[in-house]
Amino acid sequence: MHPSDATPARGRRSAGIRAAAAVAAVIAVALAGHQVGSSLAHAQVWPQWSAADGRYDEATVDHGAAVDHGEAVLARAERLLEVAAGDLVSEEHRTALQTAVAEAAEVVADRPAGAATIASLTAPSELAPAWDRYGDLWELVELIPERVAASERIEASTERVAGAVRTVSDAADALMTGAEEAAASILAASPSATYRTRAALQAALDDASGGSGTTVRLTDLATSVAAVRSSHQAEEERRRSFPVRAEIEAFARSISFGVEIDFAWDYVVGGYSSDGWYSGTAEFFDDGDGWGLVSLSESIEDAWSWDENAKAVVVHEVGHTQVLREACHAIFAGPEFSGDHEAWATAWAIGMGYDVPGSGIEAYGRPSDAQIAAAAACR
Repeated sequence: MHPSDATPARGRRSAGIRAAAAVAAVIAVALAGHQVGSSLAHAQVWPQWSAADGRYDEATVDHGAAVDHGEAVLARAERLLEVAAGDLVSEEHRTALQTAVAEAAEVVADRPAGAATIASLTAPSELAPAWDRYGDLWELVELIPERVAASERIEASTERVAGAVRTVSDAADALMTGAEEAAASILAASPSATYRTRAALQAALDDASGGSGTTVRLTDLATSVAAVRSSHQAEEERRRSFPVRAEIEAFARSISFGVEIDFAWDYVVGGYSSDGWYSGTAEFFDDGDGWGLVSLSESIEDAWSWDENAKAVVVHEVGHTQVLREACHAIFAGPEFSGDHEAWATAWAIGMGYDVPGSGIEAYGRPSDAQIAAAAACR
């Protein structure tokens, strides 16, 4: 072969290489364009997806919390209905709560449909080929509106649950308010009940304002109301049956300066029988505003109309209760008495004009003039 014959062949091979390189370059540019284009489109759509998906997650969590709260409120309301009986609870309030519970139970049980598709996407910050980006974009076209629609369903259900639960809570509050008002009326209409029972009912009413569980509150109210009613009836009957005791108790309360006193009567008091003795004791309690229990022997009742010493014993016991008054307690605890209960009660009775053995002089000795003067300042 002559050298001149080889030249055209080299020219054809060189042209082929250049053409292949050109095609490869075009393909590379095209691929690069797809990668860049798909990534840009993906990045632009992703915030919409993030917002829709985040809203869906938040709506799901909120709905779960609303349902949990609703179930708890329904459980409390159902327990309240179990004890909501008697004349403390009006039929209107009970029916309203029953209706609210039944309707709310249906709303809470009606769970909305969630998102149908589980997303498997690549975030913009992660490396992915163009075809994956295009695949994500295709999915997002359906996923975003689906997530938005699901969020709207769940949010609407959450609102329905919250509204139904509020209705139950309002009905329960109305029932309790009605019960508290009824209990307060019964308390006001039972003045003869012992202070012990009245203080317990008042404490139950005060606790109702303090927010303890409604079932416990209503149960406590019902129990306390029953005790007040029973006590009022018993005390009224006792006063009719023992008019002299009623007179003695009225006298004692008239000189108690507002200190509440309950009374007990027995043949033997403080270890002394009514056969030859006038006897009394006084106890103090912290319930309510503080009150005393005065126990008196039946012999005081028998001698009330003719022996001033019997009356002096009563005054002595009332004197004990005066230490419940802040101003009087300061004198009682001061240097004249140093907390001596019997010296105090005797001095107080003498200061009230009962300077006789029954005031405590016979049992505990006569207090000093300074003590009598100090006790007399407790008025």
